[in-house]
Amino acid sequence: MANLEDEWQEDDSIPVVPVNRTPSSNSQSFHRRSYEAPSSYPRDETNWRRRDYGNNRNAPQDNNNKKVLSVPSNKVGRIIGKGGSKIRELTLESQAHIKVGDSSGIETDITLSGSDQAITNAEEMIENLIKDHNPYTKKENNYGSADSGTESGQFFKVNNEGVQVVDWDKLNAYHDKVQKERWNNLPPIVKDFYEEDPKVRNMSHAEVSDWRRTNHDVQVKRTFKDRPDLRPIPNPVLTFEQAFKNYPEILTEIYKQGFKQPSPIQSQAWPILLRGDDLIGIAQTGTGKTLVFLLPALIHIEGQTIPREEREGPSVLILAPTRELAIQIHKEVSKYQYKDIKSVCIYGGGDRKEQIKVVSKGVDIVIATPGRLNDLVLARHLNIINFSYIVLDEADRMLDMGFEPQIRKSLFDVRPDRQTVMTSATWPPGVRRLAESYMKDPIQVNVGSLDLAAVHTVTQKLMFVEEEEKESHLLSFLFNMNDNDKVLIFCGKKATATHITTELCLKGIECQSLHGDREQSDREAALNEMVDGTVNILVATDVASRGIDIQDLTHVVNFDFPRHIEEYVHRVGRTGRAGKTGIALSFITKNDWAHASDLIKILEEANQEVPCELEGMAKRFEAMKLRRGDRDRGGGRGSRGRRY
Repeated sequence: MANLEDEWQEDDSIPVVPVNRTPSSNSQSFHRRSYEAPSSYPRDETNWRRRDYGNNRNAPQDNNNKKVLSVPSNKVGRIIGKGGSKIRELTLESQAHIKVGDSSGIETDITLSGSDQAITNAEEMIENLIKDHNPYTKKENNYGSADSGTESGQFFKVNNEGVQVVDWDKLNAYHDKVQKERWNNLPPIVKDFYEEDPKVRNMSHAEVSDWRRTNHDVQVKRTFKDRPDLRPIPNPVLTFEQAFKNYPEILTEIYKQGFKQPSPIQSQAWPILLRGDDLIGIAQTGTGKTLVFLLPALIHIEGQTIPREEREGPSVLILAPTRELAIQIHKEVSKYQYKDIKSVCIYGGGDRKEQIKVVSKGVDIVIATPGRLNDLVLARHLNIINFSYIVLDEADRMLDMGFEPQIRKSLFDVRPDRQTVMTSATWPPGVRRLAESYMKDPIQVNVGSLDLAAVHTVTQKLMFVEEEEKESHLLSFLFNMNDNDKVLIFCGKKATATHITTELCLKGIECQSLHGDREQSDREAALNEMVDGTVNILVATDVASRGIDIQDLTHVVNFDFPRHIEEYVHRVGRTGRAGKTGIALSFITKNDWAHASDLIKILEEANQEVPCELEGMAKRFEAMKLRRGDRDRGGGRGSRGRRY
């Protein structure tokens, strides 16, 4: 839980000894300081367990009802919170008016007003906040002994030096026991919704192998161990009807989007997910991975035994690495109207209060970035144990961005029998480690090689320039654009993106920018203007390299070559999507020679021309590494203190 202590609080681990004297005028002026939650703060439905207020769910508060609590003054800080954040939260959740008033020095009055139910809610929350949770209690100087009569005492022992320490084995065993009891009390999850079509079931092994080979070499296997007790991997579906024949409303929504047939990863992944297996989907960008996990998620939500209005929280969680991708997924979810299923997108930079308000009113799908999810889980606005279908989208990117600690912290309580989906464009060790932690007997679907590969519908061009020449070459390229061209320009730094945007505007070239230094509303506006055609040029950092779907994007320009070769693949994948073609132009300087060898492999795999200059850069870089290695092994004066 988020830290509730703040600068208002004294150390409550030290007992307060009452002094029989009248506080001085100075102390009175401090203790009579009043803190009150703003009366205009919205009081709305905020908790899944407190949404029923009888026949009138929005019953008005009776502000004539009042109750005064006396709490220890050294614990008032817990109620107020940093900058008043906690008292505002208490007001929102309880719907009571809360005022911190007079203090005697040892105790402080807290006045609650509102309806009887609101006052009761607020009183319970405040009592829980000021309650001490000591690891053990003291009784006759025998800390944590069996005679103390405290349950927490059993988790301490005396070591060989006679010092009392935590008995971690007992504590961990107790935690596991309590956790299992919590999980056992949860309603069971229904995961199998698949009825195999006879045509799919009767496909021969040769027919299945031929289909997989001719559809971008789809490879399917158990990620870890294949055991005899596990069901065989299902055959691919060849039509939407074969996958969703029992769900006509889903088929209607698919037809509305104008799709003709499933993409390769959809054909193979849908049977796996619909029958309840965990899935790892590895495919290039633009291959329809979002729809892979979305449509089975809709069926999963509606198919549970507990009616949606009686559930303790949302059923589906989709984690995405960036705000832009989260918003993109949310827009995709909104396209499919099924059983009035509701979703919310929560991300840093958005209105936190509004996001909490939407969550509290009741949603079925939560789409989140790791940081904001972790925030709301720790603040207890979301309980991760309620999620039964979890998606980690673009898992490799989330690990690259350093989100693994937030992911593990947020998913600490996740129930073990949930269904888990992971998508990725690559298969690095970190993604495998995450899969081992959160997935049970997953089936892995690879579309194409596991080696880095750019989409084959993009023509990749390189221009070898000096660093100071890049701006002039970019201007020349833009002045020769066609009217219908759409260009996404990638820069390595936010400052560079800002500079390029300014220079283009000064020269009368309309454009927008997208990077981390811009306000979230400005980032969304920039992307929307690019999508709707208000502008045809977007200057961005790598926040736009994943999951951003700009229709009819004709060109990608790498003004700065990316630091990691994986990002080159994702940048290039912003164009040439949905069967269309595109062009990627990359400016290469002598400082980029470390990427030359990997870039050659990507160009060769996509049957692109490999310039002789690039081959020369790769050879020189390898020779440099050999020379450096010889010097490092040789030691001596020449190898000490050198910087390369």
